Amino acid sequence: MGDKLDRIFEYRVLVAKQRDLGMHLSTQEQARLERLAHQLPTTVPAADERDPYTLLTEPLPVEFVVQRQQAQGTLRNASGGGFAITADQPPELGARVVVHVREEAHGIEYIFPGTVVSRVVKGVTAFGVSLTGLPTQTRLGGRSSGVWRSDPTPAERPIARKPRGM
Repeated sequence: MGDKLDRIFEYRVLVAKQRDLGMHLSTQEQARLERLAHQLPTTVPAADERDPYTLLTEPLPVEFVVQRQQAQGTLRNASGGGFAITADQPPELGARVVVHVREEAHGIEYIFPGTVVSRVVKGVTAFGVSLTGLPTQTRLGGRSSGVWRSDPTPAERPIARKPRGM
């Protein structure tokens, strides 16, 4: 699953750089964007099992934020264009949403901004999110670099050291 989310993240970053931020992509970035566009479906998937290319082998728990309200759901399908998420209370159509996906196995959290473009309220309740904007990726677990931050409560007086040569 981590590879798929990584590719979706990379694709969305390149799309955001080019489309949303108006940046010029390098030749390598443009080639990578085209390759990812061929590898990933770019439409928003449905929440059912019709499309084997977007269906996740292991659905992932997600948290999403809509109008300052946090809720939980399950990511069922993912593509370069969006996500299909099952949830008890799907957000309204057109709502701006921020989806937090934690990939515990690889120690990464992805944050994807988007807009709700479809909603199912009977049977299995779900919604579709069209991804927009620049996503972020963060390491989970605080793997230490070995560099310690300074003590927020320093000692009252510094330790005096003898000058060299004395």
